[in-house]
Amino acid sequence: MKNFFLVATIVVSTLYIKAQDTIATDSSAFHQRINPLLYNYTSNSINNLFNENFRQVGDNRINVDFDYSANSDAVPVMLAYKMIFKGNITKALKDRTDSRLRNGIKFEDYMNTGASYRRYMKKWDGTVLLGYHHREARLITGGKEAFELLFYGNARFEGDTADLSNINFQNNIYNQYFIGINKVIDYGKYQMQFGVSGAFLQGINNQYIHTGDSWIYTATDADSLVFNYDLTFNSAREGAVKFSQMNGAGASVDFNLGFMNKDRWKITLDIFDVGYMTFRKTPVNYSAAKYVVFKGIVIPDLTSFSSQTFDTLNLDSAVRANLPSKSNSKYSIFLPFTAQLVFSKPFLNNKLVLNVGLQYRYLLKYYAYGYAKVNYFLKPDMVVSVSAGAGGYSLFNLGLDFSKRWKYFDFSVGSANLLGLCLPSQMPGASLYLRMASTF
Repeated sequence: MKNFFLVATIVVSTLYIKAQDTIATDSSAFHQRINPLLYNYTSNSINNLFNENFRQVGDNRINVDFDYSANSDAVPVMLAYKMIFKGNITKALKDRTDSRLRNGIKFEDYMNTGASYRRYMKKWDGTVLLGYHHREARLITGGKEAFELLFYGNARFEGDTADLSNINFQNNIYNQYFIGINKVIDYGKYQMQFGVSGAFLQGINNQYIHTGDSWIYTATDADSLVFNYDLTFNSAREGAVKFSQMNGAGASVDFNLGFMNKDRWKITLDIFDVGYMTFRKTPVNYSAAKYVVFKGIVIPDLTSFSSQTFDTLNLDSAVRANLPSKSNSKYSIFLPFTAQLVFSKPFLNNKLVLNVGLQYRYLLKYYAYGYAKVNYFLKPDMVVSVSAGAGGYSLFNLGLDFSKRWKYFDFSVGSANLLGLCLPSQMPGASLYLRMASTF
């Protein structure tokens, strides 16, 4: 990943220098004031390629971006990081999370990074888009007792039952190669913007775990466990994966539709990541719905659960017969698509722009996320933005963004969840994005 950003930075810088030396364009045109209604930087999701008209001139644009977001109502960002990267999880961090869990665990995060190229077609008066993004997404939902069993073991449930029903875990890593079009039609007083893109998805790795009616009873003297479980576990493959592997394949589409009254107001509807993936090359599946009594065994380390967990248990054949059955059947998943509606209105002679949006993601127990964002132009080529939002898996988010453009180059950095970024061991959720681009 570091090599990718190094190469991307060199490419953008080279194009920037070349554009300064070779393109004979009226400098006054390049310093033309941009339309503030199109300046809705908050993240890759809210400010997607269709809405990213950072500059109104230039036939070519190369964009390099990085976007990460984590959302939860109780799980501190640091706990999620420690689990993902197998770091040491302190008792204080576990206790802090346990005390905040009321309605169970809800956590999702995603990382989206890559590069894109846009070319304005003069005869058609529209734009062609193409590019590549590396995507990673995780989702964890479950009950409070599942969290306590996972991090504290079954000792605290001696003589009691821990409910493990409705646990869901998804991990999806894939590459996305896309192409699309974008166009604005001028009707005089009103304008309409529309766009569509399609993508091929290269599945690198995937895990999916779901439990139905499941629970564990620990005997009072702790010499036995009664385990009732309904489990489905699918994995793209066993063992480590390589970035170049294609363990699955799929496709996705994005849609964009916007209406505006020149620079007076704009309303935009986006639906993206509507997609489907199938894993058929080297899949591994475990499934069962059984009632088992274990005597004299230790529950495996659930924090390192994998497709080999059941294979490594040292059990006699009678007990092993009650473990999940293994198969190698193909399976498919739907991507968690996102839909959003954004309204933008400028004030103070276009120095200030108010954006109000509502976003929904197709995730378990996800509530609509509402936000408001204010862009203030310190100069025609420099803007600072503040945002506030609530909903989804989050309690409350505060954001801060800064963007600057030069003659052929622009740069943006920001966060939609600044509190979690600054205090990861205390606050749930975090967000960070970075964008560099050259227009020529």
